[in-house]
Amino acid sequence: MKHYVNYLGAPEFFELNMAVSALNQAYPESVGCFHVGSSITRRDYRDVDVRMILHDDDFERMFPGLTGNGWLDARFSLLCASISCWLKARTGLPIDFQFQSMTEANRDYPDGERNALGLFYARKDIG
Repeated sequence: MKHYVNYLGAPEFFELNMAVSALNQAYPESVGCFHVGSSITRRDYRDVDVRMILHDDDFERMFPGLTGNGWLDARFSLLCASISCWLKARTGLPIDFQFQSMTEANRDYPDGERNALGLFYARKDIG
């Protein structure tokens, strides 16, 4: 029985949240960044999948006409690879970052197996 939220180490998960917080601020129109994939479900993951989910119309504005294999699109490829490298440099984790439309995200992860990243709350009880 799984009792972990994910299989990342605590320091790496903290650094991932801190770095993704900047991405959430850079893309305020997005639904947000989410941790998906094998590093949520098993200890022997290959990489850490991070998805920035955009509303369908925002995705279309950012990547007009993109259908099928996004890696054949230069803008999509460059942005995803650059952000993957940036997140890896900050966390030490093998990151696979991609932008995703809401429709694609719900199709790829229909059970909702995704965890929001980069969200922190202000504690009011600390004086």
